[in-house]
Amino acid sequence: MERNNRDNAITVLEAKIMSGVPGDYKYERVLPDSVEKVFSKLSQKLKESGYVILSIVDVKETLKNSGLDPDFKPFYILDVCKPKAAQAMIGSNDEYGLLLPCRIMITKKGDKTLLGMLRVSEIASKYLKEEREKALQFERELIDSMNSI
Repeated sequence: MERNNRDNAITVLEAKIMSGVPGDYKYERVLPDSVEKVFSKLSQKLKESGYVILSIVDVKETLKNSGLDPDFKPFYILDVCKPKAAQAMIGSNDEYGLLLPCRIMITKKGDKTLLGMLRVSEIASKYLKEEREKALQFERELIDSMNSI
């Protein structure tokens, strides 16, 4: 019975995150696949959803090239954009330009992979005093892409 209540609590929390509960600045998933496999799958899902990966920062490689820890865990930071989303958001408020492109990270967590995203809707609602819906619409698409892996 206790486990079932805990599982239900997790399901409720996941539903709140998906619906954009105020205060959740990030969305995360832990996946059993390798970092490289998650990266590949996510790249394909983003492309299918009309998103473009503008830049990829390979933190491990950057540290290695800087003479730092060559054994650092795999860690990627992706800047992604959907042109239609950027136009809608920046078109309503230039300050959205400070929040875009959307940022996604992929890294190793134990023997699993952590996939995380900064939630632009939360920052916009707090600092831009904007309605969250404009950012939330596109954020849900990114979360759907992450969840389809």
